[in-house]
Amino acid sequence: MTYIPRHKVTELIPNKFEAIKIAALEARRLNERARTFNVQVPGKITSLAVERLIAGKVEYYDAKERARQLRLEREQEEE
Repeated sequence: MTYIPRHKVTELIPNKFEAIKIAALEARRLNERARTFNVQVPGKITSLAVERLIAGKVEYYDAKERARQLRLEREQEEE
């Protein structure tokens, strides 16, 4: 198993459980694409998913944070 320092992931996503969930979703997406196109993925898909997460190639947003930003934007428009 590839060692991935936890601080690299938690710098991007402070909640480690949320980070695990996002990495798992990315691994599922990669696995499905590999099966669809009949491509062999080098290494473990989970390690590849975490590496993509650390590199910023996985799009992620926090629903609560997004709702807060939308609320602030609406308040600014009303002023």
